[in-house]
Amino acid sequence: MTNLAMAVLLLIASTVVSAGTNRQSPAPSFGGHWTLASISPERRDYDQFWFGTDATVEQTATTLKIIRNGPPPRREAAFTFGAEVRNDYVLAGGRRIIRDSRATLSRGTLLISTDTTGPDGQRWLSNILRWSMEPDGTLVVGDTEICGKGECPSVVTTLKFKRKL
Repeated sequence: MTNLAMAVLLLIASTVVSAGTNRQSPAPSFGGHWTLASISPERRDYDQFWFGTDATVEQTATTLKIIRNGPPPRREAAFTFGAEVRNDYVLAGGRRIIRDSRATLSRGTLLISTDTTGPDGQRWLSNILRWSMEPDGTLVVGDTEICGKGECPSVVTTLKFKRKL
């Protein structure tokens, strides 16, 4: 193959790649101060572990941090996209749990899958969060709580948050 033919092929390939890249929408920014606007279905005593009803989210190109501002207790969780990260918590009554999470940001959606290890040392997939943004700027978080080891049905709750200015 001649140098000219090779140059033409490289030019065509780079144009196709760049055209494909331009069609993809940029990853949404989930950063900001968020307050709970709605929850569906209504669930008695439900409390989203990291969000509560008021949370601050800090996001970079490779990390995400959630700070639960209210209601008490205040909690923080840090995540690195594409890696497993451990967050330790002491719950009411002094009970300690460990939450190992994997965060993936792809095509405008953030997925966080979490394994929980209780005081007895048993680890299980406890929940999967699916974040997305509606066109009006509403943050939608689908919280799928995995029940134990599959002996009961999982529960899906949809939370909608509005950005607090």
